[in-house]
Amino acid sequence: MFRSVRIFLGILLLSTATAVAWSQATPDFSGLWKQDNERSQSKRKGDVTLRIEHHDRELTVETSISRISASSRHAVQMYTTDGKVSVSTGADGDEFNTLVVWKDSSLVFSIEEHEDGRILLSKEIGSVIEDGATLERIRERSNGEQQALFFRRIPVSTSDSKSEVIKANDK
Repeated sequence: MFRSVRIFLGILLLSTATAVAWSQATPDFSGLWKQDNERSQSKRKGDVTLRIEHHDRELTVETSISRISASSRHAVQMYTTDGKVSVSTGADGDEFNTLVVWKDSSLVFSIEEHEDGRILLSKEIGSVIEDGATLERIRERSNGEQQALFFRRIPVSTSDSKSEVIKANDK
């Protein structure tokens, strides 16, 4: 009898440890994020806001860009994190073929952008850092050019309203 109790407790402990390790290795990217222009490289003017919904393998990124000198742009891109290619249109109207996979606790985006008859290849690594307060996106183009973009998490009472993206742009 004690042997079966020990086996049961061992299985329970192992399954709990596995669940904890999985939850730590796969952070939730969901939330409203505003680009930190001071911290990002290259520097940008205007506001970029991301509204991310992340559930299991499904990842939806709604991007809103507003600049003083140009009209605002908006795009919704849907991905899966299982290595299947997703096709979407970016805020600038370009077509993107994107493959997303996990690497440790980061999401790795392999991107093929179709712009003005050219194909631009890049890789982007997204990580939630600083105890969930910051989204870091490191982008590297095939020509070696690199960008480091940082987004601050914006607290909102409801994350399912498009008006929240507009409110974040005003902050």
